[in-house]
Amino acid sequence: MKAGTLSSVAAISIPRPALEQVRPVLKAAATGTPQRVLLVDDSRSIRTLLKIYLMARNFEYVEAESGEEALKMLEEGNVDLVLTDFRMEGMSGAEFAMQVRANPDSKIARTPIMMMTGDPNVAEVRTQGQKAGINAFVRKPVSCAQLMTLVDTILPRNN
Repeated sequence: MKAGTLSSVAAISIPRPALEQVRPVLKAAATGTPQRVLLVDDSRSIRTLLKIYLMARNFEYVEAESGEEALKMLEEGNVDLVLTDFRMEGMSGAEFAMQVRANPDSKIARTPIMMMTGDPNVAEVRTQGQKAGINAFVRKPVSCAQLMTLVDTILPRNN
């Protein structure tokens, strides 16, 4: 495995309508306080690597090992961005995203979600993610630069 990657070649796609629905909410919420990222992955090492990749931004992090745990964390506090794995024990990343989008609290329902996968069936995973309402899809391994570019597109910096 090359240094600076999660696992193989990355593909990034941002559905524009979903992104445009999220941006006004984020701009209105910009206060200069650290933005909060929820990292959802059943691998502690991947969550740690994501934090290292995102160190260039002054983020606060919360972590969940499962979609079920992540849903509880979303209810407990403000989250500005979710990075979730697709394949996890129990609830998949797509099932998690569907439940977030169905949340009666509109602030939670509109939280930007980026889904990552190392699954070989990329087309099927992408289709499931888009149906679930994700804002961006990343094929693992993703480099630090690719991740930062995507995060900066989805979640503009607070000023």
